[in-house]
Amino acid sequence: MNDVSVNGVWLSTLDILLVSREIPALPDTEENTVKIAGRDGVKNFGSTYAARTIGLGLFIMGDDYDGTVAKLAALFNIRRGPLVIIFDDRPDKRYIAEYRGSMSFDTSTGNRLISVPLKMDDPWVESVQNTEQHEYGAGLSFGEGYFYISDSSFPIIASGQTVTVDNIGSETAYPLIRITGSFTDLSISDSTHSFTFSGSIGANDVLEIDCDPDKCTVRLNGANAYSRSNGVFFELPPGATTFTINATSPSFTLEIIYRYKYLF
Repeated sequence: MNDVSVNGVWLSTLDILLVSREIPALPDTEENTVKIAGRDGVKNFGSTYAARTIGLGLFIMGDDYDGTVAKLAALFNIRRGPLVIIFDDRPDKRYIAEYRGSMSFDTSTGNRLISVPLKMDDPWVESVQNTEQHEYGAGLSFGEGYFYISDSSFPIIASGQTVTVDNIGSETAYPLIRITGSFTDLSISDSTHSFTFSGSIGANDVLEIDCDPDKCTVRLNGANAYSRSNGVFFELPPGATTFTINATSPSFTLEIIYRYKYLF
C-alpha cells in the first residue's frame, strides 16, 4: 500500500505517497428509537449504518511543495462531487467518497505529512467493474477487472426459462435489468416478487428496468414506459437468486447489471 487513485489520477504521478489510511471495518451505527411518555426506556425500531469516514495520510515527496499541495487541493475539491477512490493493494474495489472536514498540515515545521478526511455517504464498498458483458479490444485487456464472459447475461428463447445470478458481494445489490430483443407480455419472477410488462417489443428494442431505490424506472428505448409495467423491482441479496422468465415468443438477451457491494 503506497498509492491511491482519485478519479483515475494516481497520486504517485503527482509526487505524493500514501503512507496511511483509516477505514473502519464497519460504519458507525445509528439507533432508531422513540421515547414514549410515561414509559421507561425507549421503543427501539432497529439500527442502521451511518456514513463511513475514511482518512488518508499523504506525504509530499517533490521539491515544489506548494505546487503539489495546490494540485492536491484541486483533486479533492468538494465542487467536483463524489470521488472514485481506488487503492493499489485493493484494485478490484472502489470507494465513493467526498472531502469532508479540514485538510491538516503544518508547513512551519517542514512537515510534509498531510491528512485528508473523506466521507462515504453510501457506506458500502463497490466492485470496480459491474457485471455488464465486455469484450477484449477497445483498450480492454485481461486482468483489468473486466468480465470477458459475464455470468449475468443470458439468451432467452423459451417461456418458463430460468436463470441464476450469483451475487458474490456481502451486501444487497439493486440491479439494472436490460432486455434486448423481442417478446409479448413479459413476466420475470424471483419466486417472491414478479415484474410484468404488457404488450410487444421488437428485435431492435431495448427495455431497461432500473431497480435502484432512488430511481425505480422502466424505460423502453430511453422513453418512460412505467405505465406498461406493474411497478415491481428486484433486489439481489448475497448468494444465488433464480429468476423465471415467461413471455410469448421470447427472443431476447437478458442482462442483470450491478456492482458487488461489500461490508469492507
